[in-house]
Amino acid sequence: MIDTAALRKSIIDLATSGQLSSICDGDDSIRKILAQLPVVSTKRKKLLAQEYEYDELFSIPKHWKWMKLGEISSYGDAATKIMAIDVTDNTWILELEDIEAGGRLLVKKRADSRKSIGEKTVFKKGQVLYSKLRPYLKKVLVADENGISTPELISFDLYADINANYIKYCLTNSYVDRVINKRSYGIKMPRVDAGFMVNLPIPVPPIQEQERIVKLVENIMDEINCIDEAQKKYTNDIEILIAKLIDSGIQGKLTEQLSEDGNAADLYEEIRAEKAKLVKACKIKKEKALPEITEDEIPFDIPPNWKWVRLGEISWFQGGYAFKSNLYVEDSDNQVIRLGNVKQNVLLVDARPVFISDELAKEVEDYRIRENDILITMTGTRRKKDYFYAKCVEQSDLQGKKLYLNQRVGCIRVVDGVYPQFLVIALQNTEIRKIIFERETGAVNQGNLGSEDIKKFVYIPLPPYAEQIRIVEKIREVISCGQIMHLK
Repeated sequence: MIDTAALRKSIIDLATSGQLSSICDGDDSIRKILAQLPVVSTKRKKLLAQEYEYDELFSIPKHWKWMKLGEISSYGDAATKIMAIDVTDNTWILELEDIEAGGRLLVKKRADSRKSIGEKTVFKKGQVLYSKLRPYLKKVLVADENGISTPELISFDLYADINANYIKYCLTNSYVDRVINKRSYGIKMPRVDAGFMVNLPIPVPPIQEQERIVKLVENIMDEINCIDEAQKKYTNDIEILIAKLIDSGIQGKLTEQLSEDGNAADLYEEIRAEKAKLVKACKIKKEKALPEITEDEIPFDIPPNWKWVRLGEISWFQGGYAFKSNLYVEDSDNQVIRLGNVKQNVLLVDARPVFISDELAKEVEDYRIRENDILITMTGTRRKKDYFYAKCVEQSDLQGKKLYLNQRVGCIRVVDGVYPQFLVIALQNTEIRKIIFERETGAVNQGNLGSEDIKKFVYIPLPPYAEQIRIVEKIREVISCGQIMHLK
């Protein structure tokens, strides 16, 4: 698969450093831009005179010029309030969620189709709209018509006929991304201050060269979009095939049922006895007996030597700890695993990692993640089923750091007799996911699953232990032969 995000980033970096264009006979010089810049007010001179630390500038062609964003634009001027315009049902209302990182408009909504909450600001056709709020600092758009937006989008004009789309690319290059990440402040909603942005160095080529750059980049981006569409179709097809493979596996259609494996009913009694021992030894808490699974609840047929069991009967559940963000430290050997770190069959320890001190780690030892723990995400987007991801923690996931559960990341620990990797596969089954998402709660856009519902209402087909292992191996074998790295 081609990493199109990295490809887009490279193209923008090359374009805004002059490596995709060159000066042509008849091009205007940079002096024309300088001659057209407006007279700077005393107040703005003071703002432009502020000193900030930026990274060392990258090389640009000799006929280009480094200029401050505040010299070539109105960035930093007060935004117009919504009260100054007449809002009709046809007024475009823009929110951060409507813009894709990199500057592509995902959706355009009007006042009659969007519930507008909070103060809004006015923007005009041709203005650059830039998000001052992380993690949305790569959301930049050139408005193709007038409208209103969240105040977190800064709207500004460009001077001297500077190409707005060229500036859009400049604001999404690696240099800007890097210096803003260092400068942004705030914990919950990091942002960057206006003075820093006004003084941000921008590589400025002559106007005609800007236009050539924009045209060239747009043509390349169109080609990359075609690659995206092709890869998306391929990925969707693969995901459908994997789903069918998993469904077949937990229905007993991928493996042979062997008499020497024994019967899952006997295994179930062994699991119950083992769980009772754990309760007696005070290693886990005693829980209420769960109701029998009725014929009406069973979603599909399974082999006669298998047994339907509720998740709470074969495992116990550990919820996450509500770590406060002000307790995080810059770095340590103790990492907190949050919702964004857990995807289907994948633990993303490098995704916006946060850490706690050794002292706090000792206090929350009960929430430490161990090998063979099954992590599940319990919060996502309502009705989208974009969570309840499961990942079995392997020894390789624990190298170098101790991991701790954050709130809304659940941990399932199985009793001996249940193969953890089989359970992860079972929890991906279409019908089982449908059952649990019928218990979804939450308001507006957030969906939640409760631990009690997970234990009580998630039920899976349990094969004999040896067949559990064969099912996992068979699925891995098929996926490996197809070079699909979906399951590890």
